[in-house]
Amino acid sequence: MALSRRSLLALGTVLPLPAIAQTNTTPIRILHGSSAGAPQDIMLRILAEELGRLLSRTVLVEARPGANGQIAMNMLKRAPADGTVIFSDGTGITSILQLPHAQHHWRDFEPLARLQLDPFALYVRTGGDFPDFAAFAEAMRRKGEGIRIGGFATGSPHQITTMQLASRLGAKFTWVPYDSGTKAITAVMGGHIEASMSNISVYPSFRDQMAVLAHTGESRIEPFGHIPTFREQGVDLARYHWRGMFMRREVPKAQVEQMKAWVDEAVRTPRFQAYLRDTGTLDGTMDRAAFAAMLEEQAAEDTRILRELRLLA
Repeated sequence: MALSRRSLLALGTVLPLPAIAQTNTTPIRILHGSSAGAPQDIMLRILAEELGRLLSRTVLVEARPGANGQIAMNMLKRAPADGTVIFSDGTGITSILQLPHAQHHWRDFEPLARLQLDPFALYVRTGGDFPDFAAFAEAMRRKGEGIRIGGFATGSPHQITTMQLASRLGAKFTWVPYDSGTKAITAVMGGHIEASMSNISVYPSFRDQMAVLAHTGESRIEPFGHIPTFREQGVDLARYHWRGMFMRREVPKAQVEQMKAWVDEAVRTPRFQAYLRDTGTLDGTMDRAAFAAMLEEQAAEDTRILRELRLLA
């Protein structure tokens, strides 16, 4: 005999969209630690609009910048464990939260969903000293720490990616941290540093003044098909900055799984998929178990690199 909708809900079964969404009119809040207008903020606002449309429910995005995302994390920990509050972060969660004086540990949060993959990209001034990647690589080998490369924070994925590039080139550099990747790119434009390691998704905002010498994608990406990968330049470096979502550990697992199903549905909408294509980023969805395993593996590698940087004992 078929089970009723009420029976399925009692069993904790994940129901199709938007079956149980309208039974709760409490707004869904998505917190993040980037500035308003940053790539993460833009991505989340598009996703929130699609999620709200699917659920016929209000979905709010709240930018809470500061302390490398830990202000937003504090807000999540103080929020009710009712499944209505989500925290969004990215690759840096497993490195920055290992640094001394971090207020949290990345395992404090329940992995919900990986959303987006954004290749790292090496930015220089158009018409500057580096017409191509070969010229920049030669300058890194020759000048070493005289080459200043900027990006988000100390111990961040941007710095770690730059370290991996330097290691593969047998070169050195000086890392200059900023509180956003876009500020580092602006510093390159002003001649304060030679290059920036940021993300490909911000390229449209700077393409008239900045050049991307290479990116860390596994293959060329549209709509930036003219930009080569590092692998094409002879450097075996392929990795992505991912952006994803977390919830409080105390949220019942049935609610976590239901939210995961809703978020995945929003990612699959034509509008969100078009946004990914337009920004040169990729659909990063994966199941929760795979996401959790990825975090563990990434954290172990981050520990090794942070010790190499002498940021960890």
